[in-house]
Amino acid sequence: MSQSDFIKEFHSKLEAFKKNFYFLTRSPLATIGLGIVLFYILIAIVGPIIVGGNPLIMTQNLKYYFNPQPPSMQYPFGTTYRGYDIFNGVIKGARTDIGVAAIIVLSGAFIGTILGSIAGYKGGIIGETIMRITDIFLSIPFIVLAVAFLLIFGRNLITMVEALVIIWWPTYTRIVRGQVLIVRELKYVEASVAAGSSSLRTVIKHIIPNSIYPIFVQISLDFGNVILTIASLFYLGFGFAGYSLAEWGNIIGIAASQGSGIQTLELYPWTIEIPGLVILIFVLSLNLLGDGLRDITDPRLRR
Repeated sequence: MSQSDFIKEFHSKLEAFKKNFYFLTRSPLATIGLGIVLFYILIAIVGPIIVGGNPLIMTQNLKYYFNPQPPSMQYPFGTTYRGYDIFNGVIKGARTDIGVAAIIVLSGAFIGTILGSIAGYKGGIIGETIMRITDIFLSIPFIVLAVAFLLIFGRNLITMVEALVIIWWPTYTRIVRGQVLIVRELKYVEASVAAGSSSLRTVIKHIIPNSIYPIFVQISLDFGNVILTIASLFYLGFGFAGYSLAEWGNIIGIAASQGSGIQTLELYPWTIEIPGLVILIFVLSLNLLGDGLRDITDPRLRR
């Protein structure tokens, strides 16, 4: 590719980005969602640096080991059981949760895109085998599979990430396969094959680029789903990775495991409500952003 062709393609991509961003900002709710997501990402990047200390470990004050302290000037979000600073944990947990969610979702999307492309383009025995394996994974509740992995291989954050990566690809496989079945019948794909393009080249250059747009919407939604799943595992006690781990679900899990149910909500509501509210706002903003991305990828909604 010559320099002039590269510049033309760059300008073309830039114009497409501007156009898509315009359609995204036409929705006030999607714009708000995007702003909140960017704010959380900024906190994940600079927050642990500002509060200091190990970015994976919450600050602990042993003076308040047994009795959680309410929000104050010293502890803006209060403390939870074992004296952990909730504000410190929430700030550092942004990097942990967003980083873990990115690894799980992007890995699942990558695996699902490859398998879905093969299943949709090749079909036959290969395609049927891939889809039947996909159906098996989809037929079992993913949280049950995650619990099984954690009980067998150990309850820690690394095992949790590995387990969720293994079980997170089937949805993407099914989405991509459906798109590929449509795209492979289009004229430009048939022309590419007739011109002598290999199957691999056709899939990489034509099939995948024109089949992945629904994936972006699913990714935005799955970020929130992953965080909710991790929080659920910690709350249920299956995702234990150490009380000091700075992770939003773990903060709620500490209150659930060290407290006494309803009494904790009555006496120390901030130990559950504040980290729960942090998760709620982030997941809601991701859903709003996902609606905006859906509007971009669906031409019928642009009018």
